[in-house]
Amino acid sequence: MALAAVRDVVRDVVAELAPEELPLVDGLAAYDDSIVVRKLRRSGPRREPLGFSWGEVVGLMTPVVWLVLDQVAERLADAAVERAARKARGLRRWLRRGSRAAAATIPPLTEDQLAALRQDILDQLKRELEERTAEQIADAIVRRLARGADPGPAGPEGPSPAS
Repeated sequence: MALAAVRDVVRDVVAELAPEELPLVDGLAAYDDSIVVRKLRRSGPRREPLGFSWGEVVGLMTPVVWLVLDQVAERLADAAVERAARKARGLRRWLRRGSRAAAATIPPLTEDQLAALRQDILDQLKRELEERTAEQIADAIVRRLARGADPGPAGPEGPSPAS
């Protein structure tokens, strides 16, 4: 199973939970992942090239999902770098430099890893959101990551499994 690009997971989760935000996702997709994350982490009023102000973004699901998934990808990349560095100490600096050069991705995860990730996401989101909303987001992210890089539809609209 291939890596899942953070931007693809964001798009799928937003399409499932807040399809009215897809124009925002599409607008952000024009930028490099590191630029998107930097823009979304900013606070306060700023001139935005996307045609909307930060105040209009507050309360939307897209920034929450993108930032959570970016943190997940970063943690997984750091863990992979640490494992590789233990095996090849001299490559540590080179591996760190290359870990964020490409688009942020999330590798395929086991069921146990997905369960632990769900709990981590819930813990993080519950600080900022209502519990029900946090659970919806965490569940949608885990469902999407369980599919890996598969771009096909999920949920009720997706193909039904053969009986």
